[in-house]
Amino acid sequence: MSLPPPLPSPVPASPRSRAEAPAQAHRSATLVAGLTGLLALALLMITLDAPRAAGATDVSAGTAAAATTADQATGPAPRRRADGCLNKRGVPACSAFVGAAHGSNSEPTDLEALAGRPLGIRRTYWTSKNVDKAIQTATSDVSKGRLPWISFKLPKGWDRMALGEGDSWTRQIANRLDQIPGPVWLAFHHEPEGDGNLTQWRKMQERLAPLVRRAADNVAYTVILTGYDQLYGAASYSLDRIWPRKVKIDVAGFDVYNNYGVVKNGRKNTKWPNIEKDYFQPFSSWAKTSNVAWGLAETGLTNEAADKYPGWMGDTYRALKQNNGVAFTYFDTELNAYGSWPLTTAVKRNAFRDILQGSPRIDR
Repeated sequence: MSLPPPLPSPVPASPRSRAEAPAQAHRSATLVAGLTGLLALALLMITLDAPRAAGATDVSAGTAAAATTADQATGPAPRRRADGCLNKRGVPACSAFVGAAHGSNSEPTDLEALAGRPLGIRRTYWTSKNVDKAIQTATSDVSKGRLPWISFKLPKGWDRMALGEGDSWTRQIANRLDQIPGPVWLAFHHEPEGDGNLTQWRKMQERLAPLVRRAADNVAYTVILTGYDQLYGAASYSLDRIWPRKVKIDVAGFDVYNNYGVVKNGRKNTKWPNIEKDYFQPFSSWAKTSNVAWGLAETGLTNEAADKYPGWMGDTYRALKQNNGVAFTYFDTELNAYGSWPLTTAVKRNAFRDILQGSPRIDR
């Protein structure tokens, strides 16, 4: 994770408004036309008779059509959810999941008890030798209504993986994930910045993405970056340079934090970031032109930041949705943390509870 420089004060986001397309009735002039109309109406009622949360609104036909990708068009139609649409790979067209990375891949039951429901999405991290445990955990997550978002380190270097030396290992993972009765998001070597030759990393992603997506139609292939380096770092980290080319990536994940109160090199960051303006808006514009969904694979704020602005989490989640983000994943762990991210204070736990309660899940 790279620590960004101080940024300006926040601009609270406004909740997204939705339009609901009105139904239109048609009268038939003949008996044949009347019977045809009744048959069409019966089919429509069957289509709409899916479980929905009380008070949920349907997505308008225009919105759903605009969100349909070529991948969705050749597979099953998106399934309706309480707060939007979800394709077979688990990518929502109309809302954003809320979840967390918790402890050291620890079961997040205490977080779920806060809201009385499962996490919408759960981040876990694995080495190349932990495939069995990763599959077991992802299977359990799906059975509990969570969308698994799993990251693997690789068994070989990026250059060797790009040449095909890891194809068998990759296919085995994809084939096993394909057996899980629900969607899974998958990433290989997240946050590569500073870890090696990024051209080789890009070529590795270009080789593995098609292998995974062909083998498992329930798996979304994701690529996870810091976000800061792509927007404000060296040119070698720019999305134009390192984003995979000529292959389909389902979700771009970015790891963006509120660093207010973080101490680095003996100096405390006392400037407040405008995450919507400086991150979400550029991510959204880029994602639209790149035909990819985007979301936060990691985020967090310090205890000091939460005390200063208790509404940050709720406002940030609303801003993410307003800018077409599909995931808000909180980094609830002290592992590799340079700030007081864990959800240990009442202010932070209550804020997380509130956004989780109003967010979608894969089994509703």
